[in-house]
Amino acid sequence: MHPETFLSDGKLAMEKHALALVTGILCSPAMVFAGVDDLAETRFIKNSSLDLGTHNIWKYLDEGETDKRNIHSAWGQGFALDYKSGYLADFIGVDASYYGVIKLAAADNFASRGILYDDGGQAKGFNKLGQFFGKAKFSESGVQGNLYGGWKLIKLGVLTTSMRAAPNTYNGWSGDLTYDAYRLRLAYLTKSLNRDSPDKVNFMTSDGKEIDSIYTGDVQFKTDNMAALYFYGESEDYLRRNGFELNLKQNKTLSYGVQIYMTQALDKWDSMVNSKKDFDHRANHYAADVTWKYNGWTTKGGLAYTDANKEGGIGMYPRHMSKNSRGTFNSMTTAGLDYMRDEEKVLSLDVGYHITPEVVLGINTHYGFLDFQGQPVKEGEFNVYTLWKPASKKLKDLSVFAMIGPGRTYEHKGTAPIVDHHGNIKSADSFAAEFRLDYKFNIF
Repeated sequence: MHPETFLSDGKLAMEKHALALVTGILCSPAMVFAGVDDLAETRFIKNSSLDLGTHNIWKYLDEGETDKRNIHSAWGQGFALDYKSGYLADFIGVDASYYGVIKLAAADNFASRGILYDDGGQAKGFNKLGQFFGKAKFSESGVQGNLYGGWKLIKLGVLTTSMRAAPNTYNGWSGDLTYDAYRLRLAYLTKSLNRDSPDKVNFMTSDGKEIDSIYTGDVQFKTDNMAALYFYGESEDYLRRNGFELNLKQNKTLSYGVQIYMTQALDKWDSMVNSKKDFDHRANHYAADVTWKYNGWTTKGGLAYTDANKEGGIGMYPRHMSKNSRGTFNSMTTAGLDYMRDEEKVLSLDVGYHITPEVVLGINTHYGFLDFQGQPVKEGEFNVYTLWKPASKKLKDLSVFAMIGPGRTYEHKGTAPIVDHHGNIKSADSFAAEFRLDYKFNIF
């Protein structure tokens, strides 16, 4: 048997096993032979819930990073129907989520906003069964455990879920064990559904080759005043990542954070042509922040540094473990591809003030600087934002967010800067705006 055939069969078997878990739950003897009245009295039904979420989002960007002006804009209305069952025999259950997105408006360059489906260059809405997984739990001698199989939201180890009008989800197995202040989580995943698409896709390299799986795990120690998380993961034969996140709470007003992310290239990365790589062999990102809360004010400041050497260009730290996945990244520099370039030092600041108990008004700004072949390179942005969350219990799941502001970076093609006829790196201005309205209704 060829290795490719074996791996393909293995992924198919994983999907069948996850589906078998869900089918086994639904067809278990307790479900099959229970009468309607009896079934309605089980915890599987009595502890189930159904929520309807609405997500209206518009994102706009006017930029000139590639030596010409581009307008990126998309507006969509998302819906999410989330069902969570109780546990049959206090052991097994099944959850499901159905997502839909309606196209409201789109510019020619809409795909980068991650909201609408790109159907051969045409912006469209879409629908998908994003989550459908079986779940099992146990508790013994102070140890609690959970096992999940199927399509599911994942925020675990090196992977995370990103939400626009709909979220991205993954197919595979995951689970966790918790004891006292300790928690262990593991996941093995083989496919994904992107946040802006109904298509089930494989993980891919930057040059379009298939990655069979991503496996990852994390260990957390958490108390009232501290949370320490170490995680590890690998996109098979492509990238390997270690990460560490630490949060310390000194008192009610002051807290600190540290994030360290270290990524190593593997065989499939090394085999790509240079133009497809964000870095050569290793890419690391180091960040620290401090948060101060007092009398309606929340101020968070951070420092960050990236080490991602790249021959013939300015290297970058890759946030994601592959195409069609989303990587864990909780540094304050999480702003697209900016502020994670080789030898870049970044200062970040976010200041928010509750002008009323329901309304926050704030600023968010970043400034990054580095040298490339003896030339200074600078980039930054300054945004004003507002957030409204009603205090009424009837509207407790409603939130409205808006942000707007200018930015500046440098022109580039891939990782190589674009220079003028004097050999100077060209700068590029940008302007961005975002609006989001979220509301969730509990049906039962």
